[in-house]
Amino acid sequence: MKKLILLLIFVLSLTSVFYKDNSFAIETKQYSKEEISKLPEDSKEKRYQDVIICLFIPYMQKEVNNYYQEYLTEMPIVFPDSVDIVNIKRESGFGYLIQSELIVHPFVGPYNTVGDDRIIIETGAYGSVKIIKFEHLKSYELPWNWKHIIKKAY
Repeated sequence: MKKLILLLIFVLSLTSVFYKDNSFAIETKQYSKEEISKLPEDSKEKRYQDVIICLFIPYMQKEVNNYYQEYLTEMPIVFPDSVDIVNIKRESGFGYLIQSELIVHPFVGPYNTVGDDRIIIETGAYGSVKIIKFEHLKSYELPWNWKHIIKKAY
C-alpha cells in the first residue's frame, strides 16, 4: 500500500513538472482608465518620454533648487521617476519651438516628497532651453525625522 501511494505521488509530481497548460481563459478584469492609458514599459512613446525627461532634469533641478533654498537646508532631488509629462505642444503649430509642461515631485531622503511643482519648458532649434514658468502647486509635510531640514514653512 505504501509503495502504491509513493508511486502515485511520484507520477503526479512528474506530470505536474512536465505538463504545460495550453488552455486559455477569458480575462474578466475591468481595467481603469489609468491602467489603460499607461504605456507598455518599453514602448517607443515611453522611450521618447524618458529621453525628454532625462534631458530636462538639470534645468528642472536648478528651478527646484532656486525655489526650495528659501525653505529647506537640504535641496530636494528631481529624479526621472518623479516627473510627469502633462503636455507637449508645438508653438504656432509647426517648426522646432516646442513647449513642454511637466509636473515635478521633488523629494528628500528615501522618497519623502516635499511638493508638487509645475514647470513649463520651451525648447527650440540648436538646443535652446528656456524655463517659461515655475509654479509651486502643493506642499507635503515631512516625516518627523526630516523636520530638521525645514528653514521656514513653505
